[in-house]
Amino acid sequence: QVQPEQTQRLSELAELRGQRTKPEIIMKKLKALFIVFFLILIIIGLARAEIYKWVDGNGVVYISDVPPKDVRANAKVESVASSENRTSPKVELYTTSWCPYCTKARDFFRSRGIPFTEYDIEKDKSAAARKNKLDKKKGVPFVVINGRGIHGWSAAAYEQALAGHP
Repeated sequence: QVQPEQTQRLSELAELRGQRTKPEIIMKKLKALFIVFFLILIIIGLARAEIYKWVDGNGVVYISDVPPKDVRANAKVESVASSENRTSPKVELYTTSWCPYCTKARDFFRSRGIPFTEYDIEKDKSAAARKNKLDKKKGVPFVVINGRGIHGWSAAAYEQALAGHP
């Protein structure tokens, strides 16, 4: 076992050689880890910030991260983040892992860069229950695009729903 005097002596020798002791190395790593963690928190906070856009009575457009305080009642104030969300369709895809048509449906949305939420009805019982409420037919894939349910694989039906056609 190392005595306190020996530890002190080892620290002095390491300092003379320009080397760092184990506690110093650990502290340096902890400081670096803390800085990385702090930066991640800042980035997450910035990413979640909401941006507002509005036009005043003179037609001047304002964009800010703080909502306007004194805006006339008929002024249109919109959250830029929420307006962007309206342009991308809401797509839910109910699948199984072994279904080849589910793979085609998944590839359809991915190839077009359309975000979707996928639910494997064999692994997620609550998703299976939701699917059964929405679609009385058995089988997958079942796709919900902006509230419109489409049973089975059909690129044409998916395109129509994405375009907003009934």
